[in-house]
Amino acid sequence: MLPLTDKQKLLLILKETSTTPTKLAKALGVGYRRLYSWIYENHHPHPRFAKEIDQFFKKHVDIRPVVLELKRFIHNPLKTINESDVLKKRFLVESTFHSNAIEGSRMTLKETEMVIEGKNIRGKELFEILEAINHKNAAEYVLDHAKPGFKITEDFVLKLHEMVMFNFGIKLPGRYRTGFVNLTNTDIVVPNAQKVPLEMSALFSKINNYGSDPLGHIARIHHQFETIHPFFDGNGRVGRLMINSQLLASGFAPAIVQIEDQYMYYLGLDLGHQGDFNNLTQLLCESVIKGYIMLEGTGIQKVSEAFSKRLEHFKNLKGGN
Repeated sequence: MLPLTDKQKLLLILKETSTTPTKLAKALGVGYRRLYSWIYENHHPHPRFAKEIDQFFKKHVDIRPVVLELKRFIHNPLKTINESDVLKKRFLVESTFHSNAIEGSRMTLKETEMVIEGKNIRGKELFEILEAINHKNAAEYVLDHAKPGFKITEDFVLKLHEMVMFNFGIKLPGRYRTGFVNLTNTDIVVPNAQKVPLEMSALFSKINNYGSDPLGHIARIHHQFETIHPFFDGNGRVGRLMINSQLLASGFAPAIVQIEDQYMYYLGLDLGHQGDFNNLTQLLCESVIKGYIMLEGTGIQKVSEAFSKRLEHFKNLKGGN
């Protein structure tokens, strides 16, 4: 579990924004005493307030430096994963389960693990089992190809889609869509099918140019890809596989976007339509931190060291001013 608790988020908000506890409590719609209890009395906020804390956190606190600090601690995550059967299996199981669950799969984590191990699962439709097998194969393809300096190409993305949609012929595996589709949970209109190759060509022209902000670049590219929605189905799964291809090739841990993050993930994509990529970037960073935790077993020590650099000068919350 990501050791970025509600308490840590509140402390980071206070440190990074220089706001006062009273103003923060007011912004969250609670009294100062309740805010104090969340930070210093180990009380946990109601899920509704936890969601508001998280949204406020992503808007005001940049955790990219934490991820960059972890990159300094842990070198070549791709090599680490590929050289450990345990880590490789964990990556394949978790990335497959969460990515498919975000798209509506009813498979549990344990059932996904059993499918990947080649065991029989009762009570599931064949297409659900195929979705798990297909994603696992595509994730392995990413691990085999995303070496340092790897460049994402059109052929690579079409191959990922072909693998994700294998045995789903009506979805045109490995081919761009030929008709209209709707984006889920948004009124944004995607390009018509005739424009998809041109839009994707524009994306490929800049996808490998990471610049000085690789994490922000990866988040923006993901938003652009999902907005183009180049396939009839599988866009989300292929898009998240592309994220991990970019991260691993750039020396970062993979991003585990969990089903629990679904609301914030779609919110980040929606805000991106308005030109605000901060939420999506911060969610990506949190997901990469989860990837580092996976690499480290619990990962708590090094992750905590990275966070402590952001909190080391913070003064204890005193009074209500």
